[in-house]
Formats: sequence, C-alpha cells, structure tokens
Amino acid sequence: MSQKWRKYSPEFRRDALEKMKTCANVTQLARELGIRRKWLYAWKDDATGQPGPPVEGATKSERKVKELEALVARQSLELDFFKGALLRIEEQRRKRVETSGPGSTSKSAK
Repeated sequence: MSQKWRKYSPEFRRDALEKMKTCANVTQLARELGIRRKWLYAWKDDATGQPGPPVEGATKSERKVKELEALVARQSLELDFFKGALLRIEEQRRKRVETSGPGSTSKSAK
C-alpha cells in the first residue's frame, strides 16, 4: 500500500506547531490532524532551524549516514567537554600540590 504525498500549507503547519506546544500527547495530536507524527517533528526542526534527518526523498542509507554523523558530532562535543573537565581537575591538583608544603617537622619541646 503506497502513501500519497500531500503538500501541507504553511498555515496548517504553523497551526499544528502551535497545538504541538501545548499538547501532552503528540501521537494523539497527529491522529487528530490526520498526519504522521514525524511530520510534526520535521516541521518543528525546520521552524527552529535545528538540523534534522531528511524527511522526504532520502534513501535508508542516506538517513543512516545522517544519524551516524549526528552521533559522531554529539560524541565529539562530549569528548571535548570531558577533556576540558579533566584538564581543569589536573590543574587544580597540581596547584594544590605546589601550594601545600611538606608536613610539620618541628618537634615539641619537652
């Protein structure tokens, strides 16, 4: 069974996104509007300027490549974050060692 592609008007999309902001169940909203849930998220990505996976015309392998590229980018950001955190911790430890002198060596007078 093939799906017939329909073009939705900008007004319809805008109204759908406004409803999406306040709804608790996106799946139910999509059913009420008679569209697929993925369209709501794709329109949201388009409206916010966030890159999302291609919606139409992309092959399965192209979608997979996009997903993997997004994963690599996310992991790269995480690695940079943790590398920076580790460098700060090491710097704090180094400063602590430099500022703390040797323990007291004086003996109490008896």
